Amino acid sequence: MADEPAALSAREVLLHRLTCMQPALRHRFRATIPADAQAAMRETMEEVTASQLEALMLLHQAGSAVSMHQLAEAQAITPSSATQLVDRLVRMGLVERLREDEDRRLVRVQLSEAARQRFEEMMRLHLRSLAVITEQLSDGDLQTLVDLLARLAQPASAEFLA
Repeated sequence: MADEPAALSAREVLLHRLTCMQPALRHRFRATIPADAQAAMRETMEEVTASQLEALMLLHQAGSAVSMHQLAEAQAITPSSATQLVDRLVRMGLVERLREDEDRRLVRVQLSEAARQRFEEMMRLHLRSLAVITEQLSDGDLQTLVDLLARLAQPASAEFLA
């Protein structure tokens, strides 16, 4: 008799369900964005990696220039990795480096104006998609969802956004 696989715990079943929901959620997001807007987003962000997109989101949320140290810390990467990431974003015209007059060693980065405009348009589309997807939730359910997701996200970005 072959050993039968162990039964999944209730938590493992929930985690499996969560994993299976991810593609459906991505599909629902995409379905709420008009085709022309999807094409513009692909054109704008075609060469942007997930790490670069995360950096752009962090810079957008910050609203002003941040130090390379802050960016590296927020992404949990080394300063040299942050430098390489920013080098690529500068070459793509998405971020700008700023040097302090008092201390030229201190380098801050911010979104370029063109990137800020494109990113804000993407955020408008994203927020519209979220509104469509969550319209079936009560305000209380939406608050619970946001609170739970914030708990999961907190360790990665709490200090940067504070």
